[in-house]
Formats: sequence, structure tokens, C-alpha cells
Amino acid sequence: MTRGWRTLVVALPLLLVAGCTTIESRLSGTTTTEEIAQRTADFYAHDVGDESCSVAIVSSSDTVFANAGSADEHSLYRIASLTKVFLHPILLKLHSDGRLNLDRPVTSCSRLDLPPEYGAVTLRELLENRSGLPREFLVPFGPVSTFRALTCGLWGTHIYSGFDSREDFAEEAWNPCWRLAVRRKREVYSNVGFGLLGTSVEDALGKSLEEILHEELVVPLKLDDTAFEPDATLCSNRMTRACAGQLPWLTRRGRSVPDHRLGNALRASGGIISSATDCAKMFSTYWVILDEQLRQRSIDAFEDDAVFGMLRVKKLSSGRRVLYRAGMIYGGASFVGFDPQSRAIVVILRNVTSWPDDCGFAVMERLSAVR
Repeated sequence: MTRGWRTLVVALPLLLVAGCTTIESRLSGTTTTEEIAQRTADFYAHDVGDESCSVAIVSSSDTVFANAGSADEHSLYRIASLTKVFLHPILLKLHSDGRLNLDRPVTSCSRLDLPPEYGAVTLRELLENRSGLPREFLVPFGPVSTFRALTCGLWGTHIYSGFDSREDFAEEAWNPCWRLAVRRKREVYSNVGFGLLGTSVEDALGKSLEEILHEELVVPLKLDDTAFEPDATLCSNRMTRACAGQLPWLTRRGRSVPDHRLGNALRASGGIISSATDCAKMFSTYWVILDEQLRQRSIDAFEDDAVFGMLRVKKLSSGRRVLYRAGMIYGGASFVGFDPQSRAIVVILRNVTSWPDDCGFAVMERLSAVR
């Protein structure tokens, strides 16, 4: 290797790092909410490489939207685990109205063939992540499940493709690891637990989740862009393309990935599609639940990333604590952050499969600085 090539090889990583634009540098110098929102959307579309990104910043006085790439305020995204936050107020209202008893054992509601241990688990415990059920169905991680998770994007499947039906879930429920976890009843954020909650609510009410969502949330809040995927009316021309981001591994960024439609067993965990407009409407109403929770316990006593209801606690670099929920699904990455001090809400929707990152927290930091 010549001296010139050696110099280039050594310098290239430094040049790449120096050329990277961070969210902090994008937001530097912003003085208005509008600037913060637009620069955040631009960061994801131009610096990260997303095809579509929509941002909403909600305050007590107004809502600001920003879009980048091929997106507008009504573009539809797979909101992943933000689905749980959408369903949370519905279930609480059904309970308060006497139409659903969250304190009933799951075995008295569900039509699934469940092991006897589940008789000690209530719907409320599933809702509050206190059932002990594991985060994912891939527990413990074995060579087969790990290989499937790493390579599924190459075969036209998604990570949950073998776990979509109620029959699949019922079979997995008898897994000795799951039965032991249920007996231990530890607090664990659980996608499988929320999936079981969704099917149990359907069985208890004799209605599908689609019907429940429409009647209890979409109609009252006039959410024109929200449904469980697939919805032919909504998806016809406004659905953002499902793209690879950081995931699946071995799949080029921006390439189309399998259309991730969670089946009946897990869709309560992350099957809703929505827009920045509808997310802003819905999360504005969520303060009613958060304020009640905050009256009962202060987030200042919580460790960083601790579970707080449907959300998690994050201590920002400034020292203030905020609440957030992030989600990831094939073709979608989502973030919502609530700042109890300023009453600001930040929503970021993306059309890629990527791990939730820290950029939403940088946005919340900047918002608190300019207010």
C-alpha cells in the first residue's frame, strides 16, 4: 500500500465522522417551535436517510407540524408500540363504564387454552406490565429464533410471521419459561402480555379490536387517519412505504421490507397505523391519565428508563425528567415524549425499521431551552 493510500485509509473514518450532522447541530440556533420541528424532520430525511418523516410538537396553546421527504400531515405510518398508548385510555374508560372488568383473571375472559398459572393474572396486570410474561416471544433466545430475527428480511417474512395466530400464542403460552415467569409476577414490559390482553378484551366484549378502536376512540376524537392495519380505505394512497433502516440486518437501508401486519395474537402490541395529525389529537388527551399518575407518584424518584405506566422515564442532560414511549416495527419507528413541566408533547413518525434513538430527547431539550 502506498503512503498516499495509507493516509486516505486513516483519514477516511475521521472525514466521515466530521461530515456527519447530528440532531444537536441541526437544532443549534433554533429559536421557535416551528424551526425545531422542521429541522428535526429534515434531520431524519436528509441526514439519516429516511424516505418519510413527520413531526408534531403540541403545546397548551397550539400544535406545530413539520414533514420531510415524501410525507405530509396525513401520511400514514405504522406507529408500532405507540399502539399501546392509544389503547390504554380505551381500556380504562371501558372499565370505568362497567363494560369491562380489568380486575378479572385473564382465564375468565380469554377463550384460549391457557395453563392454570394464568388464572392468577388479571387484565389490569397485563395492562400494567405486571404479569411476568416476557418482553418478546423469542425467550430464551436460541439459535433458530436468533437466526430468524437476523435474516427474516431476506426471505420475505417478518420477525413475528410465525406467531400471528391465536393458536400459535396458545401453544407458546405453555412454554415452561413463560409459566415460571407468570408465577414469579415480575414487572416486565411485555409485548406478548399486551397481545394476550388484546385477544382477551375481544373475547370479553365479543367485538374485534378494530370495532373497539373505532367506536371508543376514532369516532369520539374524530381521528380520520387511524385504524388497525390493513385498512383498504386508508392505505390506498397515503401509506408510507415500509423500508429498512438499521434493521433488518443484512438488508440495505431504504429497501422495501415485508408489509408487517401483526396477526390477531399480537396486534394490540403494535398494529395501529396513524398520522402525525391524529397522534397530536390523541396524545393531547393523554394528559388526563398522566396527571392522575403523577399525582400518585413523582417521576423524580424514578431511575432513568424506568417503566411508568405505558411510558418510560428519561432524565435529560439538563436534569429534568420526561416521559416517553418509543416503538419499532417493520416499516415504522415512532416516538412520543411528554414534558410534565412545560406540558409539551413531541411526536416523531418514520417509515423505517430502526431502533428508537435519542433524537427525540434532544428535541425535548431544545424545546425547554427556547421556551
